[in-house]
Amino acid sequence: MKSNSTYKSLLQLTVILTLGMGLLSACEKDSNTIPGGAKPIVEAYLVPNQPIAIKVKKEIAFNEDLTNKETLIAGLSIKVTGDGQTYLLKPYIGLDSLYRSDANVRLKVGVTYSLSFDYNGKTVSASTIIPTKPVGLKSDINSIVRTRQVIATGFGRDVDGNVDVNLSWSNPNSDYHFVVADNTEAKLDLVVTLPTTSTTTFNNFNRRFRSQPVQGTETRLRSQQFQYFGKYNVVLLKVNPDYAALYNTEGTTSQNISTPPTTITNGLGIFTGINADTLKFQVKER
Repeated sequence: MKSNSTYKSLLQLTVILTLGMGLLSACEKDSNTIPGGAKPIVEAYLVPNQPIAIKVKKEIAFNEDLTNKETLIAGLSIKVTGDGQTYLLKPYIGLDSLYRSDANVRLKVGVTYSLSFDYNGKTVSASTIIPTKPVGLKSDINSIVRTRQVIATGFGRDVDGNVDVNLSWSNPNSDYHFVVADNTEAKLDLVVTLPTTSTTTFNNFNRRFRSQPVQGTETRLRSQQFQYFGKYNVVLLKVNPDYAALYNTEGTTSQNISTPPTTITNGLGIFTGINADTLKFQVKER
């Protein structure tokens, strides 16, 4: 079973472009712009049996220089309440978050947690609940076979054909779910190696990929989406509607600037609960 503490990184990747656009204040119809820093951008995913980690960034006005695309906001006094407890978050400079609770904090499923802090003379607040764990996750196959290709010139051929990987789960309440396939190998081993003259770089190949959030009971992955040999975690994440709404705005571009949806009062971003289950999967060499 994959540790719940790693699920947050899977969610962060799925909305990084959307939250990046959230750094931009929306343009009003009269072309007026909101001053940069007017609202903080919150990024927090509450995971059961884990402490709290929250990142707070500065909003950037649309007409500002975007050279520095992410500026963390220091010096905030953040608290989260829930289950009769109040957790005061401490500044922590690290890879995941600027603010964290004590390490012994363990969040619970089904509890409503509320966030609050003051910024620019206003109280920023939000509430969320951690959903129950997904039920009944299964796959019709647990491995696929792909042919290794080392391309001297040009591009690879579809020598294997595309095989469906059909995933299903129980969902009587039509909750939102989506799937992330994550290669867990320490050393990545590409299925198709491109010529050294190619402009495609190593970073263009995805060690993890995802499906769209759905309210149904199934999704399909395709074998050619798995670009590396080796072991994968196929993770089914149950998310709240606010996350699905944020995901659906990921197509925002500079030609269609809009403020992403948020449930945060006097702020932007996301404060939401998640839960997950995992299957093991493998890509073998033919």
